[in-house]
Amino acid sequence: MNQNNPYLGAFLLILAAAGLLTFAAATGRGDITTATLVLAGAGCFTAGVFLLALYKGEPIDPAITALLPAQGTINIATLCADLGLQSDAWFIPKDGTVVEVIPVAGTLPNLPDDDYSYITRDGECAVRIPPTCAPLLARLKEKHALEIPDDEKALLACITEVCDDLLEIAAKTEAVRDGENLVVTLAGYRLIPGCRTIRAASPKCCTMVGCPVCSLLAAITALGTGTPVKIEHSAVDEKRGTLRVILRPAGPAARGAGPGSSR
Repeated sequence: MNQNNPYLGAFLLILAAAGLLTFAAATGRGDITTATLVLAGAGCFTAGVFLLALYKGEPIDPAITALLPAQGTINIATLCADLGLQSDAWFIPKDGTVVEVIPVAGTLPNLPDDDYSYITRDGECAVRIPPTCAPLLARLKEKHALEIPDDEKALLACITEVCDDLLEIAAKTEAVRDGENLVVTLAGYRLIPGCRTIRAASPKCCTMVGCPVCSLLAAITALGTGTPVKIEHSAVDEKRGTLRVILRPAGPAARGAGPGSSR
């Protein structure tokens, strides 16, 4: 399969610039034709340099990217279900990061001081794991200096900026408060093939574990509100290319809360 080669294109532009400038210098006419050749040569050279400087390689097909974490999310949800877990996951802020706790029943157990994956004490049973978004969240903080605000309006704007500008996974993201919940709608969502694969196994995977994108939304909300957060509901409209995620914080709303707050 033939592919475009930007490096070859840049080389040809620079070569064309050299040819035009050499020809202009060789003729030495000093008229408007020579000036046109000089301008054309300078333009070709500038375009070639910019092409070399700004080219970052071929992007990965979003449809392929969406499928990379799908089976891992399904496997974790299947394992948890086989262990008897029935509830949705809670994303709990702890020491500047987030841990994911999946209880057997609806009650959220207290986190012990140890770091074991299984919580079995005082009649409380749950599984504790790092969320699937943990590497992504760490990279956003390290490479993009992501700071998560605790003011709700700023938090909603942060979610929008992460989805639209940093990750570029949606054409337009809207984050609003709806009663006790935060609702995030990603229009023009580019990773729907991953949603389709996960939901084909079971829609419960979306709330019991959460893919990297949905868990990232929950983790950011948990860090911003300072309270445990769970994914109440996740819905995909494939015809419109839209993902809608409903997040429910366990505690009171963050400061600056108000109905319909959005960016």
